[in-house]
Amino acid sequence: MALIETYIYSEVLNMEMALNVILPQEKQPYKRNKKMKVLWLLHGGSGDESAWLRMSNIERYAVEYGIAVIIPGGFNSCFTDMEHGGKFFTYMTDELPSILRHLFPILSSKREDHYISGFSNGGYGCLRVGLARPDLYVAIGAFSAGDKADVPFVNDGSKKAKGRIEVFGDGDIENTDHDLKYLATQAISTGQALPKIYHACGSLDPWLDLNEIIRDFFNGLDNTYDYTYHVEEGYGHTWDFWDMVIRRFLKNLNLKQDNTNYIGL
Repeated sequence: MALIETYIYSEVLNMEMALNVILPQEKQPYKRNKKMKVLWLLHGGSGDESAWLRMSNIERYAVEYGIAVIIPGGFNSCFTDMEHGGKFFTYMTDELPSILRHLFPILSSKREDHYISGFSNGGYGCLRVGLARPDLYVAIGAFSAGDKADVPFVNDGSKKAKGRIEVFGDGDIENTDHDLKYLATQAISTGQALPKIYHACGSLDPWLDLNEIIRDFFNGLDNTYDYTYHVEEGYGHTWDFWDMVIRRFLKNLNLKQDNTNYIGL
């Protein structure tokens, strides 16, 4: 198992950006002609690129499924192009994949080999990225994820309000690129292949109602998307839940579980 903690320079953001890369290692001789499937993992609002490594068993799951894992940092951007900040959506979709394919030629460049997932703000982020660029990802795993367009905004001068203005501005974001339902509808209109979506939330999550709004929207599209929603009883907005559902998401992708070719097992 190779765990690479690194920094790259982003011209889009005009700054150094941290990210973590997990690459399961094959036994020697190394088969350079074999490309790896890729799972992109996005962190929540209070976390960073180290959160999945510190709080979950994602390294073990990467080995179990023989899949590369990319965990980028995104600060509090929700992985969108901020109204008063960096263009993190552009970084995620246009710049970072190209850089990483150059640095790690073993990564597959095919859409059918790329999946994106995240929790909380990263759950919104993976839907924001995956729905806006269905050409990049074959499946989305969104956990504890609501649509920011469904969150009432009051400009009361609080830290939360200032953060919202930085990311989304101070106006209504319905029917904009920050609106997940708008993006999902736009993706349908393009006629492109649509990503499969696995959406899950804990029954005790304080933002369960926002997840249910998303559920009702996709369920009202008459199976246009291959969309699955799951509520796990007794779980809240916690790592116990997110660690469980990331493994469930990987299982639902029908990836081959063959860890016999990897070191350390």
